[in-house]
Amino acid sequence: MKKLLKVLIVLVILGAIFFTVHKFFFATEAESAGVMMSEKVKLATIQTTITSTGTISPMDTVSVGTQVSGDISKIYVDFNSNVKKGQVIAELDRSKLQSTLYQAQIAESSAKNDYEHKLSVYNRTKKLAESNSASAVDLENAEYEMNSAKFSWEARKSEVQQAKLNLSYCIIKSPIDGVVLERSVDVGQTVAASMSAPTLFVLAKDLSKMRVMADVDEADIGQVKAGQKVTFTVDAFQDETFSGKVESVRLNPTVTSNVVTYTVVISADNSDLKLLPGMTATCTIVTEEVENALSVPVAAIQFTPAAGTPMMDMRKMPRPEKPKRKASDGDDFGPPPGMQGGPMGGGVSKKRSSSTQKLVGKGVWINMNGKAAFRPVKTGLNDGVNVQILAGLAEGDSVVVRQESAAVVFQSSDGTVSPFMPGPRKKKK
Repeated sequence: MKKLLKVLIVLVILGAIFFTVHKFFFATEAESAGVMMSEKVKLATIQTTITSTGTISPMDTVSVGTQVSGDISKIYVDFNSNVKKGQVIAELDRSKLQSTLYQAQIAESSAKNDYEHKLSVYNRTKKLAESNSASAVDLENAEYEMNSAKFSWEARKSEVQQAKLNLSYCIIKSPIDGVVLERSVDVGQTVAASMSAPTLFVLAKDLSKMRVMADVDEADIGQVKAGQKVTFTVDAFQDETFSGKVESVRLNPTVTSNVVTYTVVISADNSDLKLLPGMTATCTIVTEEVENALSVPVAAIQFTPAAGTPMMDMRKMPRPEKPKRKASDGDDFGPPPGMQGGPMGGGVSKKRSSSTQKLVGKGVWINMNGKAAFRPVKTGLNDGVNVQILAGLAEGDSVVVRQESAAVVFQSSDGTVSPFMPGPRKKKK
């Protein structure tokens, strides 16, 4: 009894091995071609984009300087200090300018006295001339002296006003509401105002709104327009995506190592104050976008059935709704090479080869009860993942994206195949 049981077990094992060998060494072409895997045609948002890098900066910055020379005596703010318009943020030493004002006031007082004296002389000479006690020449000289003294007095008054103005310049005030980004001076430092005012502070008006100055290559700049959406990331927050929009494209090019780029100004909200001036942003500019677009995976457009895949006679396929087409559409709806005209504009040649490498047209393949059927389509935007379908398919249709083998070949590290495992499939001749 035990011997009979052993014989039965051996027969079962041999039968299993025989079945496996027969299955995988004598499989048909259809079986060796693999299983067609499909995905549904669905609605999606398709975008075409270009990428660039740029630097984040405040929307508005103001450089605060001084119009007079002197030593910094007091500083009331530091980096990151919030300031209000008109707030005193620094002072220069006033002693020299106060001395200048005092001297100007003395000179003005002297000029005033001189003018009053010359005026009285002129008035007396005028009365004497009326009584013929003074000559006309004496009157002219008195009038000249009086006018000269008057002009001198006016000049001295102007000097006093300038001295007062210079003294007021010793008090440095904030011209805007904002925050201090940079402080370039320290107490005791001497600043010299010559042709241009030296910069003491740099203030940012509002850090809740920032801008990105992105450098876009000349090959892509033609696609960029004001108002386009932008997303960008920064190294400080790698898991977060920020949004903005294109404000303008600056026409002045930048040439670096023979590479021409243009500056694209992008505005961005910074209400949470995460974005800081000087950060590097990696930007994605959306040049075109279609929402709720009928789409299929790119793999569906690129798919070609493997050799041995059963083909559907296109004359027996359901006739899809004819898309509206123009003469300019070209061959978007033509049959794939190797097919002849039929009810759908194409049929299978009677002398069709078992290889489908020749069946490569602009379209997709559909699994019709285990047989591959070609469906011409008209495509639109392609974002590298999905392709927009303008005509030829409907939402919910299934398209083939790949073929998967029905068996797995087990191979050892030295390249030999186990005789007890499925080996390479042989095609029937």
